[in-house]
Amino acid sequence: MIEHLDNMRPVDLLCDDDLLHVELTDGRIVSVPVWWYPPLQEAMPVERNNVEFMPTSIHWPDIDLDVTVVSMLLGRQASGARPLDASGTMQMGTRQ
Repeated sequence: MIEHLDNMRPVDLLCDDDLLHVELTDGRIVSVPVWWYPPLQEAMPVERNNVEFMPTSIHWPDIDLDVTVVSMLLGRQASGARPLDASGTMQMGTRQ
């Protein structure tokens, strides 16, 4: 169980084409790849910057996306998340 949720309130963020950086009340900055969240990856910069901070999550109303701080810390990617390859296109799964 993760303790001290009060210290994990999101208070600020920066989102570019590659990374989502979230600052927490305790001063930590958590960074994760934007491709972890396909709606965020596909969003326009103005949509990425329109956010609402909740007690333990971030909400993007323009794209109807919620990301919890706990999910970021635990490395939980959204369903359908795929990294981009060197050409900037989404990588497809490989069969083995």
